Amino acid sequence: MTDLAHSSGGGHRTGIAFGTLIAWVAVTVFGAGVLGEPVELEDIATQGIAWQIALAGVLLVCVIVWRGWRDLGFRAPAPATLKLLWLPALIVLAMFGLAAALGLPDPGVMLLVLVNTLLVGFSEEVMFRGVLFGALRERMRPWPAILWTTGAFGLVHVLNGFLTGSFVLAVMQALAAFCTGLMLMAILLRTGSLWVAILVHALWDCATFLVVVSAGAMRDLKELQAAGGLELTPGLLVLPLLIVLPNLIYGLWLLRGSRVEAVQRA
Repeated sequence: MTDLAHSSGGGHRTGIAFGTLIAWVAVTVFGAGVLGEPVELEDIATQGIAWQIALAGVLLVCVIVWRGWRDLGFRAPAPATLKLLWLPALIVLAMFGLAAALGLPDPGVMLLVLVNTLLVGFSEEVMFRGVLFGALRERMRPWPAILWTTGAFGLVHVLNGFLTGSFVLAVMQALAAFCTGLMLMAILLRTGSLWVAILVHALWDCATFLVVVSAGAMRDLKELQAAGGLELTPGLLVLPLLIVLPNLIYGLWLLRGSRVEAVQRA
């Protein structure tokens, strides 16, 4: 197992990390026009480059360079650990296959989705599994640091309600993000590379958005809108959680036993 090495950061690192998180949220959420009309997340991903996400990523890079944090996992993974990616790889391939079966959007739309999900994957992983976790793991034992980081990652998705106008869906997204976030944390700790977590995150989001904006899904959406809209039944709310439940279980399995304790000793 490859573990991340601790740095000798000062006692102010946690405060700087949380200050960075506040600034990151402000740039990401308010930059998307939180005070404007409600907008669907798939529209943000397909109607142009999400410059607020890119700017949030630049903010993180500036903070990391300023503080000289070299323990965030910006390195190649140990080759032997890549076999641990079999489950997320299978799920992502299945989602890409579903998107293809439903009918992929135009190449230009697919390119925008790819670029924007790469930006999101970089920005969110560096913020949470990088900057925030890097600070918390110096102040507490591994599991509390993991759970606080993953909880914050899930909670920030509730803010999507300000964009979409639906806090019910935003809470479901937050729970789903917690499940997937724990798996991404496990991938980071087991591979030792933040780049792997960034790539898995980006591909997961890319496949998800391609399913949502596929020809078949858009056709069904238009039919539902013509019929008066989509009613949010309990089944529809639970389904996304069932899809990401394997991520939560797999993340816990990767971190089973004494594996997570090795992070504290690194």
